[in-house]
Amino acid sequence: MRYAVKAATAAMAGVFLAWISPAGAQAPPGVVSWGGPYVGLNLGGDWGQLPGSVSVGSTGSIPGTTRHLNGSTNAAVTGGGQAGYNYQIDNFVLGVEGDFRGGGLDTRTGVPPGGLTNFPSGSNFKASSDWNGSVRGRVGYAWNQFLFYGTGGVAFADVSLKTRFAPGTAPDGTALPGSSSSQSTTLIGPTVGGGIEYAVTPNISVAGEYRYTDYGSDTFRLGQVATTGAGGVVTTSSATARVGLRDNTAMLKVNYHFGAPPPPPPPLPAAEPAPPPPAAPRVFIVFFDWDKDVITPEGQQIIQQAADAYKSGAPVQLQVTGYTDRSGSAAYNQRLSERRAHNVERALVALGVPQNQMAVSGRGENDNRVPTANGVREPQTRRVEITAP
Repeated sequence: MRYAVKAATAAMAGVFLAWISPAGAQAPPGVVSWGGPYVGLNLGGDWGQLPGSVSVGSTGSIPGTTRHLNGSTNAAVTGGGQAGYNYQIDNFVLGVEGDFRGGGLDTRTGVPPGGLTNFPSGSNFKASSDWNGSVRGRVGYAWNQFLFYGTGGVAFADVSLKTRFAPGTAPDGTALPGSSSSQSTTLIGPTVGGGIEYAVTPNISVAGEYRYTDYGSDTFRLGQVATTGAGGVVTTSSATARVGLRDNTAMLKVNYHFGAPPPPPPPLPAAEPAPPPPAAPRVFIVFFDWDKDVITPEGQQIIQQAADAYKSGAPVQLQVTGYTDRSGSAAYNQRLSERRAHNVERALVALGVPQNQMAVSGRGENDNRVPTANGVREPQTRRVEITAP
């Protein structure tokens, strides 16, 4: 597991350096999409306790004895990876995540010189945990490029116990043989916590997370150990142990999100089809790019059609009216619509339409061809209409 922690540390360092480098891409402003699958690496620290005890049963008139493990808090560096999936509804994010980390805690205790009843001097016991993982749900709230979330679920960890009963000597001088054992089990318990995640780019995020986990405890059967019975006679007695694990975890996480950026906007609509029959009013529509009053090549073709239609029939007064979408202020849009209308007027004059045969005006963001909410950029409403009654 030491190599897994080193590998995770090196990988996360590389990702972090790429993030802070001047050439690193930055996430665009605005709402960030957290939906979809993701994978990542984590690095952090655990601090907790491995409470427990080792017990040797009674032998005749000699009662059993229990030696408690050192239950003090200790810490260790841990690292690993995680994978998950998010589902976003507006600003609320629901998800599930699983993780696995190597590196863990250990505690040990020994028997002081002179020994204890049933525990020869030199005996020692070590409990340790080398890996842990979890499967959890996540509930979060997205704000700009941040995701604030809580998490909870089921966690699991390995716990190992190594025991060594040292050789000793009975009161009558008979040697007591030593014994040793090594066993492990997997503990399962609840875990809860929370964190903050930040979108560095549309696909990469970093997060800080804290969790508390109580894995519970389990019993180990150590078999028979040599001890001294009544009258100093060498005998055996059953030995057991119980070990638990409580753990706090703080970690830095780097995730890669597979959700693709939003698709590009659709292309501008094609020019309107040929005008209706002469019996009905003929309308020629010239479209403009967003926030522009410059006539496009396609728009020039429409103006040419309008000029040809005017010159082919009886002289009538043309209505030249400009419009905008609703993405700017009303005052600005009014001026923009007038500029568009006068640019079309000048183009018609250049094609032979007398200026006094045109009524030119601007309607701003009124009379939307496609009704939209305020602030929406709608290509169909950015236009000048040339109407021949």
